Amino acid sequence: MRDSIRNLAPALSGLEQSVIAALAEGLQSKEIAVAINRSKPTVEGYIRLLYVKFNARSRAHLVACAYRCGLLDE
Repeated sequence: MRDSIRNLAPALSGLEQSVIAALAEGLQSKEIAVAINRSKPTVEGYIRLLYVKFNARSRAHLVACAYRCGLLDE
């Protein structure tokens, strides 16, 4: 079942995966920027792109979608 759900997940770059993982840890954009060595506006751009890819309405919804797709460990 988990593999079939994972097939529904959008394709993500390594940086996009890092941003979602950091959001799941509760980090803010500035903290994520430091962690992945990018600027805050760049991180916010990744987050906006992830909203579109997952059709998410908020950061919490984005993280929930990533969990449901099997992209984040429980």
